[in-house]
Amino acid sequence: MGNLNVDFHVSVLTVPDFVTPEDFPAWLRHEASAIQDLSRKNSLTIVRLFLASRIKAAIPRKKLDALLQTVTNSYPAIFRMEMVVIDEALDHDEIELIESDAEQELAEILEIAERVQQQKEAKGRLH
Repeated sequence: MGNLNVDFHVSVLTVPDFVTPEDFPAWLRHEASAIQDLSRKNSLTIVRLFLASRIKAAIPRKKLDALLQTVTNSYPAIFRMEMVVIDEALDHDEIELIESDAEQELAEILEIAERVQQQKEAKGRLH
């Protein structure tokens, strides 16, 4: 198979204070659409959604799960959504740190996947 033909990215979303629980689904779809529009061919994005506890408390779990699944299914560039519930909004420096850590983690995972693929190919040539 050779090199992976997909570029993975991590996008960090934090729900602004002005977004109400009623507005949250539309806000999330808008953000997902922007991620889709900015994505290049052969790229996939892992979305880390930092969700305010006030919004999570106001939306039933099944409805929230359905919304996240619908977003993932509706936007092909979004590979997965990860949700982290927070009590206070993140500031710009915290968001940058989270993005940097996530990109580093992703690079390490891709490096491991590449090594595993190379090992499989090497074993295949031995047989």
